[in-house]
Amino acid sequence: MKNKYVKEGLMFFAVGCALILTYYVVNNFRVVSEGFARMNDILMPFYIGIVMAYLLCPIYNGTAKVIYRLNKGRFKKPVNDLKLARIIATLISLIVLAVVVGGCIMMILPDLWESIMGLVLGLPETMSRFIQWLRTNLESNPEAMEFLAGKLDGLTDTIIKWVQEKMVPGAEAVLNNVSVGVIGTVGVIFDFFVALIICVYVLNSKEMFIAQSRKLVLAVFKQERAEKIFELGTLTNETFGGFINGKIIDSIIMGILCFAAMSILGLPLPMLVSVVVGVTNIIPFFGPFIGAVPSGIILLIIEPISALKFALMILVLQQIDGNIIGPKLLGKTTKLASFWVMFAIIVSGGLFGFVGMVLGVPVFAIIYTYISRAINGRLKEKEMATDTLLYEDFSKYNVKKEDLFGKERFSKEADRASDGNSEQR
Repeated sequence: MKNKYVKEGLMFFAVGCALILTYYVVNNFRVVSEGFARMNDILMPFYIGIVMAYLLCPIYNGTAKVIYRLNKGRFKKPVNDLKLARIIATLISLIVLAVVVGGCIMMILPDLWESIMGLVLGLPETMSRFIQWLRTNLESNPEAMEFLAGKLDGLTDTIIKWVQEKMVPGAEAVLNNVSVGVIGTVGVIFDFFVALIICVYVLNSKEMFIAQSRKLVLAVFKQERAEKIFELGTLTNETFGGFINGKIIDSIIMGILCFAAMSILGLPLPMLVSVVVGVTNIIPFFGPFIGAVPSGIILLIIEPISALKFALMILVLQQIDGNIIGPKLLGKTTKLASFWVMFAIIVSGGLFGFVGMVLGVPVFAIIYTYISRAINGRLKEKEMATDTLLYEDFSKYNVKKEDLFGKERFSKEADRASDGNSEQR
């Protein structure tokens, strides 16, 4: 009885604290949001370090495993063999990171900046040439020409004015304010080195973090509930790891192929367009279109024939990616139907922007899998079929499922599903 009163007292106390906290947050929303923003800035090196560690984890684990096997028995204590393997794995992981980051800085950024500045500064002349091309090709259609004449002139003036008043001064300001840029650069470099230290620490201490998490879960929850939590954690890691790492490699390959193809075809702005295509390719399903459409419009304005070549090139690259590269790297990572992929991207993108569009699919895949397992578990308890196909009805088409998918699939389990459904009714 005493314990009952204690629990009830603690519950009322927790509810009271929650109400007070909610009242404070509502009445001081601006202060709280600024505090969260400040805390987010402080924790940014931790975010970056953890992300880097997660991306480098496959390289680290694979290297450590190989080194440990090669040097096993070299020291009297096996723990020293493991330490050596971890040190070498850490160095190799950092070398890979340095090569990737250094390659981006030295090879991509200068050309990317040059492409952007060339596009911005040359936009007025490019628009004039594009409008002249339209007028030349529409001379045979005076009605279309009359319709477009006023609109194109107004659009040209607007774009030129925007470039001259906004983009050019902004670019010049960036170039002239070197001192401000240096201060910002120092801050970025400091955050990066802190993130690097955190990355190394996480790589070498991830087993300890996992062990601490297991201890906490086992201490708080019952064994059965704890096992389900561990299962969910494993599912989350497998889904995220397979999807994110696979998608990043896939996008890098697509960016390289796009740059190579554009260089061979002699298309303008190969670096800028390839970066756009590679980055947007991270987004499942819609990514190729999101990257190709604005790139195609830019090329259309610069040189209309280039836009046609680019469109054909993108179609070929997407076929290669969709049928060869993507399946090899991603496989069946998410196990989601196309409808649910679109649903996850649209909803998460609307709520969280670009990051939501990238992470929405694996997050939804985890939720979908967890719900599916729970449903199948309940059906097994009722001794009912778990195969979704057995619950599909094709009778409206006068089609038998047995004819479509084979009779062996619809033997005992189909009868069990039918019996279960009749009992439910």
